Amino acid sequence: MTDAFVGCEVSVEVGGGLGFYQGRVVSVNSQKQTLTITRVIHNGRPDALNEVTISACDIKDLKIIARPSETMIQVSNAEGKSSMRYSAQRQAQQSFQKVHDGQEQIIAKPQQQQTTGTGLNLGGGETPQQAKRKPRTSVGETLAHGTQSSTTRDQGNDWQRPYQAPYTSHEYSSPRRNDKYGNDSSRTPGKRERRRNRDETTFGTPIDDDMLSTEFDFEKNLALFDKQAVIEEIQSLKPDVVRQADRYTEKKYRCDENVLPSKAPAKKQITVPTSGAAEVIYANDCGLLVPSVSSELRAELLSTANQHGLTHSRQLEIIGRAATEVILSLSGGNHRLGPGNSHQPPVVVVLCGCHVQGAAGVNAARQLESHGVRTVVVTPQLPTSPPPSLLLTHELQLYALTSGRTASDPGGIPATVDLIVDARLDHSGRAGEGGSGHTWLTSTTRWASNSRAPILALDPPSDLAAIPSTQPPLLARVLLCPSLPLAYTPARGKVYLINVPIPQQTFSAVGIKYVSPFGAKLVIPLHPYE
Repeated sequence: MTDAFVGCEVSVEVGGGLGFYQGRVVSVNSQKQTLTITRVIHNGRPDALNEVTISACDIKDLKIIARPSETMIQVSNAEGKSSMRYSAQRQAQQSFQKVHDGQEQIIAKPQQQQTTGTGLNLGGGETPQQAKRKPRTSVGETLAHGTQSSTTRDQGNDWQRPYQAPYTSHEYSSPRRNDKYGNDSSRTPGKRERRRNRDETTFGTPIDDDMLSTEFDFEKNLALFDKQAVIEEIQSLKPDVVRQADRYTEKKYRCDENVLPSKAPAKKQITVPTSGAAEVIYANDCGLLVPSVSSELRAELLSTANQHGLTHSRQLEIIGRAATEVILSLSGGNHRLGPGNSHQPPVVVVLCGCHVQGAAGVNAARQLESHGVRTVVVTPQLPTSPPPSLLLTHELQLYALTSGRTASDPGGIPATVDLIVDARLDHSGRAGEGGSGHTWLTSTTRWASNSRAPILALDPPSDLAAIPSTQPPLLARVLLCPSLPLAYTPARGKVYLINVPIPQQTFSAVGIKYVSPFGAKLVIPLHPYE
């Protein structure tokens, strides 16, 4: 009877951590209780030994994969070797399905070994005839409960044995492996499964109420990160040769640095004659020093430039152009003046006195109108005696040709204003000639103080000079000064300098040694130098 198992393809589970052996049975010794198989596959890999003899006391489980009648191949098949190979593979897979359903088993526990006169029955297992009489389990039950041996099914145990692959001559399926979520990890997961596993890993941690109510402090967490210490730790892991090579690497230059070395420029390139007045030293973004000048020296410089051909009207045009650029930047620029945003143009109110500074304010309002900005020019009543400045009268005539408005009282000004230009005072602190100027100055100061719009002061008087003025100066965001600045306190506002293209010899004529601090810009910011 033992010869009935010769030629069967079997899968044997061996104790002692040896795992699984698969192969074809070549002999069964009922006296020594041994089983010899050939074409051995050990734990999914072909074994180097041609034959392996397994003792019955070491066998934990044995399953028949295929019988000799099912693996027999017809040599006369017209398809040749490829057809025979395909037939053997398909029959082996069908026989494995039977084993997967738990139909055939010839060896069970080694503690229950019995020998009969009719053949070998190791451990009281079932004979092939008895195994064939077992009912076949359905596919749905197999998928729901997994494969079970006949012994475990009779005991009512729901323990699921690992998946055993059939032996074929070309491929071998590894045992099934389940992850902690019960998913089969031996196959490539689908998109939904990958997303579910990712969400479970990311959001699987339980969240308590304390975590939700406590805000995360990013600054405190960032302060805990010591970048220099991390860099040193990374450098310490490198070999000595690499560390020495990194130490002598070339310096990396920024986009605004010169590759060729050059001498550091002298910081003090502009010198002015001392006048005994309060002086403030400013510095531009490059560190070049720009000293302040007195109002008398600056008036002398502009007057000399007028005599040399740079007339006052040309000076006003340059000052108005620079003021327009700054005002457009402060009022929103392209975001407020784009073609698709023409329904809400900026509104700028210009407070102009009857002097040169007022004329520069009117000039800036006219240039703003050419950019589509709505402007309102507020001036006091022009006196008839003495007549107003010719520059102011000419600028008002040009402004009247635009769509801008003029007013003498701030009461009719729109409620919504984007910017206020303060050009009310000259360097003497006066708004104009006559007593009406003082009343106008009081009303405009009250209105500008109550308004929330930012203020740009156009060439205001110095707040460090002794000027008899009854009105305190308005605190401005920007102070625009032509050519050279006057002395201002830091609380007055941010000082910006306008480049009036005065010739070099004109500076020398008034005793100023001058080197341009502007570079490629028309307007530059100045910072108090300490």
